[in-house]
Amino acid sequence: MCVACDWAPHFQAFGGGRAVNRRAVLRSGAAITATALALDLVPTGARAEPGRPGSGRAAAAGPADVVFHNGPVYTVAGPAPWAEAVAVRGNTIVHVGDAAGALALAGPATQVVDLQGRLLMPGFVEGHTHPFLGAFLTSGVDLQRENLAQVLAAIESYAKAHPTGPIRGFGWRVDMFPPEGPNRAELDAILPDRPAFFFAIDGHSLWANSKALAMAGVDRDTPDPIPRFSYYARDQKGDPTGYVLEVNAVLGLVNAVEPISVAAMGSLLEGWLPKAAAAGITTVFDAGVPPVGSDQAAIIALYVEAEKRGTLPFRVSASYSVKSLPIDDTVEQFNAVRRQVSGELVHVDIVKIVGDGSQGGYTAWLIEPYADLPDSTGGSPFTEAQWHDLVGAVDAAGFDVHVHACGERTARVALDAIEKAVANNPARDRRHAIAHLVYVEDSDAPRFARLGVTAQFSANWSSADPDTLQNMMARYGAHRASRMYRTRTILKQGGRVSFGTDWPAAGYVSTYEPLTSIQVGVTRQLVGRPDAPVLSPADERLTVAEAIHANTMGAAYQLRMDDRIGSVEVGKRADLVVLDRNILTIDPHEIHRTKVVLTMMDGVVRHRA
Repeated sequence: MCVACDWAPHFQAFGGGRAVNRRAVLRSGAAITATALALDLVPTGARAEPGRPGSGRAAAAGPADVVFHNGPVYTVAGPAPWAEAVAVRGNTIVHVGDAAGALALAGPATQVVDLQGRLLMPGFVEGHTHPFLGAFLTSGVDLQRENLAQVLAAIESYAKAHPTGPIRGFGWRVDMFPPEGPNRAELDAILPDRPAFFFAIDGHSLWANSKALAMAGVDRDTPDPIPRFSYYARDQKGDPTGYVLEVNAVLGLVNAVEPISVAAMGSLLEGWLPKAAAAGITTVFDAGVPPVGSDQAAIIALYVEAEKRGTLPFRVSASYSVKSLPIDDTVEQFNAVRRQVSGELVHVDIVKIVGDGSQGGYTAWLIEPYADLPDSTGGSPFTEAQWHDLVGAVDAAGFDVHVHACGERTARVALDAIEKAVANNPARDRRHAIAHLVYVEDSDAPRFARLGVTAQFSANWSSADPDTLQNMMARYGAHRASRMYRTRTILKQGGRVSFGTDWPAAGYVSTYEPLTSIQVGVTRQLVGRPDAPVLSPADERLTVAEAIHANTMGAAYQLRMDDRIGSVEVGKRADLVVLDRNILTIDPHEIHRTKVVLTMMDGVVRHRA
């Protein structure tokens, strides 16, 4: 049976497709299986990379496998921002330019795809996301509701429909509760006999009932994993309230109630991969996996297994996460994971530092105290001296760090540590990044450009949603809360910006779809509500072109892949998406309605609507 031949209609559905044979479909990348790869059915020449990125010249090495024409091509970078047509041979783009030049490369077996006016552009590069965590967290009851009554009703209904085993879910919002957070009593009233735990939409805290706390052995005598940072909230008597903050304490409880297994995570990932392809995602930076015990490699290796099966629709730059002490052996442990996990599409490239928590739980590390908790500035798992030691050691070993920094003090200390590493270690091409950047002090913003640090934003957080207007305003006070997510400021100062959804974590609405994130980066408004308030400062809104760049070339640069992906250029890999409308010309409020018609990664069709 020719599995690849079954995909021939995916090209023909565009209209104008020529007749195909088995060899042509295989070479055009229509669903190549692991068996096909093993049999070397794809000619060696199909994996060549003729020409050089950005040259604008087609390589004379036989006909193209696929030609796209009759639609606008947005290149993002290269000799010109727009082109008429693209030709692909194997996994490589061999022509970007006029339609006549592309069609001249067509041979008898070439798939000639009529775009029918639809937009062709680079595949999306997600600069910060969590596929495993997202697949796990979102597999229970969805708690993205308007109020607490609706949340409790959803939990109760889900429990009735699933009458055995633990109950879990995701998506409750911090602003539904008072500053001290949720309480187990609200869950005990509807779930007195079954363990239950529910993740907040920001992914940094957990709401658990008494049964779950008991299963985890959490009581008034249980020490906090990281005092004042990752801990069990307590009432005036010292008893745990059921509000659990930050990853160490959260994972401890989850593993006690419903242990995370490698097999379960692999199954959940497989279910999500087609959704990623349908969203146009062709590369991801996995910013941290939920470990099985302390074994991060066991989870990351599941990407390689998916690659071997032919089901992995994107490239993966994975990270080794450091979220607590000890840190002395970080480089050694990182290298051990890198040796264990490697595929053609999957690499462990970066050390992720969980530098603080989130503003919602008062665990983001601030410079000035919280406006509504004036005796606290939040915290970090590391002292400033430990920050310098950790970043310095990773940098000296020639690797990049990617820092979770919701709070402005975390951003400052990370920049300080990077600056010291630059001064102390040999010169090299550094690609350090600091992520989230809810608020950055004016004096620190120019340092991103000066130090060459990528400012990595979760653009979908930057809307004037109820959580931001109420909760963040309370935490930060008017002065700071009116100056959050200043993406354009970084760009104007010469800095680099990348986008990533940080799925499943979110400010108000959780999404893994880059198009939704791009829209919020452009409008700073809730999606689906054109008349919604604009998050201040309004002049931090990006153009559509700037937002696209952040989710393609900006993220590709961050991941050291900008020479291979992120733009439509000759010599680069054929990572392409076709959209049903031109997002650069439509009303930006309609971007989230855009449909990804086709996703190609490495010359292989991974999705077709």
